[in-house]
Amino acid sequence: MFGSRSSGARDERGQVLAIVAGGAMALLIFLGLVIDGGNAFLNRRNAQNAADLSALDATGIIATGYKSGTPATRQAVWAQLTKSIAANDCAAAGSTPCTWQAWYEGPSASGPTDLAAVTNTTGALPNNTLGVRVSVKRLPGTFLARLAGIQTWDVNTDAIAIATHPATGPAGDLLPIALKENNTCGTPPTASCFTPGQVYDLTAGKPAPGGFGWLSWTGSNDPGALSDSICTPNNPSFPLPTTFPNDPGKSNSASVRACLDKWIASGQTVLIPVYSQVVGPGNNATYTIVGIAAFVLTSRDQPAVDDIRGYFVGMYGITDPVPAGAGSVPPKPGDTSIPIGLVK
Repeated sequence: MFGSRSSGARDERGQVLAIVAGGAMALLIFLGLVIDGGNAFLNRRNAQNAADLSALDATGIIATGYKSGTPATRQAVWAQLTKSIAANDCAAAGSTPCTWQAWYEGPSASGPTDLAAVTNTTGALPNNTLGVRVSVKRLPGTFLARLAGIQTWDVNTDAIAIATHPATGPAGDLLPIALKENNTCGTPPTASCFTPGQVYDLTAGKPAPGGFGWLSWTGSNDPGALSDSICTPNNPSFPLPTTFPNDPGKSNSASVRACLDKWIASGQTVLIPVYSQVVGPGNNATYTIVGIAAFVLTSRDQPAVDDIRGYFVGMYGITDPVPAGAGSVPPKPGDTSIPIGLVK
C-alpha cells in the first residue's frame, strides 16, 4: 500500500514539473517576442530615419542644381547620399549590418518612378529627374529568438523625396476651398502671404451671403459633386487670375465630412486656391482666384463642417495655367520656391 502511494506521488510531481517546464518555455517565448520584437522595431525606425534623411539630402542637391541653373551631377548626388547614409549609422560593417540602394526618380501618371540607379559615376542626371528613392536594409541580431534558430531579423524600409516645379505639385491635391488673401500677399500672391508652420482658419471671413467658401468647378451645387472634388480632386486647368462660382451653404453631408477627414488623417500637403475678392450673393457669387497655397489640413469643427484649419507650407508661384490633375515636372532654373518633400 505504501509503495502504491509513493508511485502516485511521483507521478503527480512529474506532471507538475512538466507543467512548470511548459509554462517556463511559454514565458521564455513571450520574453523573446518582447525583447527581439522591440529590437526589430527600434532598428526599423533607425532604418526609416536613414532612408528619409538621405533621400531628402540627395534631393536637396538636385533641387539646388535646378535653382542655380547649373544642374547637379551624378557624382554630387552620390557624394551627398553616401555622406548622409554614413551619418545615419548605415554601414555594412557596422555593429548592426546595414545596406542600401538608391534610384533617381522621375514623373509618371501614377507618381514617381525609378529612372536609374544612383551610382558613383560621372555625367548628367537622367532626364526629368525629380528626386531620389532610397531603400535601406538592416540586419539586427536576435537574443532569445536564437533558441528557435532565428539569428537575425530582416528590416527593410523605403523613402522617396522629390523636388517639383511650384506650378504643378503632386496629382490630385487641389481642393475647392477658397482662402482669402491678406494685405501682404501682393499680385500674384507671394510666400509673405502667410507664416510657414502657422495654423490658419481656412474658412473664416467669407463675405458672400449664404456662402461658406466652397468653390464649384462646374457650377453644380450638388453635395455629391462637392465631395467628389474633395476626395478625388478634379479641377479643370485654368489661368490665373480666374473666377469660379460659389457652392453655397455648408454642404454638411457625410461624404463631405468623410473626404475632409481623409486629408486631415493623411497629413499630406494639399493645395488651396487663394482669392482676392468675391462678387455677388449665394448661387450668383463668384470668387476671383489669384494664387495657390500649400497647406496641411489639421482639423474641422464637429458636427457641422464649420471651420477647416490647416498649417501653411508655402505658396506656389504659378505663372502658367494651373494644370488639371497636375503631374510633376522638374523645377525651373532660377526658381526660389522649390518644394522638397517625402512622398513615401
